Amino acid sequence: MAGGLPQPLMCVVLLFQILFFSLFFSTFSFAKDYEEIFFHVYRNDSKIGFHKLKIENNQNSKNVEISINFKVKFLGFTLYDYDHKNFEKWIGNDLVKVNSKTNKNGDLLNCTFVKNENSSKILGTFNPKNFPENLISTSYWNVDLVRGEKKTVLNTQDCNLIDFKIDNLGIKKIYNNKILTTHYKLTGKESSGEDLNIDIWYDMKGNWVKMIFLKDNSSIEYFLDKFHEE
Repeated sequence: MAGGLPQPLMCVVLLFQILFFSLFFSTFSFAKDYEEIFFHVYRNDSKIGFHKLKIENNQNSKNVEISINFKVKFLGFTLYDYDHKNFEKWIGNDLVKVNSKTNKNGDLLNCTFVKNENSSKILGTFNPKNFPENLISTSYWNVDLVRGEKKTVLNTQDCNLIDFKIDNLGIKKIYNNKILTTHYKLTGKESSGEDLNIDIWYDMKGNWVKMIFLKDNSSIEYFLDKFHEE
């Protein structure tokens, strides 16, 4: 054709363009390499802080960075201050590393967990020697936490083990009926002997979307950023 490429050559050029853009978008795809989860946290209807997670998705593993900060104030004075930083590594569904530091109103806590092919080790404020082979952590984002009726989990605050009883309370719509979820109740005891009473919700894809727990006779409630209203 005058002014144009021969048809066979045009086909080659078109094929090259398709391959180029396929390679480009497979390398720089918008399929998430990481995801962020952000909760606004309230105590008895007053905002006290946040709980955020950054989950980096690799080919067969996940790196999870967790940051929690609560401040309870009265008349401008801080009555309670909580800061928690945690790094987790997961390979498939196996937790293989935890490294956390916590300042719990002046009490310094820590937890390190390492698992390899031959052994697992816990070092922290508590150092339990006997624990399940496939531990799961109390970072809550992993819906496997609520699979089954009972589960022993690693408290990433201090490396204590918590025996959770798990109750499935059914399918419910939350956030003004905007999202369909499964509601679970977790009960157990902390290292201090304090009872744990947690309500937690996951959407139909297994994403953590809400939580409420009781602490010191107060209700601590998590609101996912997407559905948060000041």
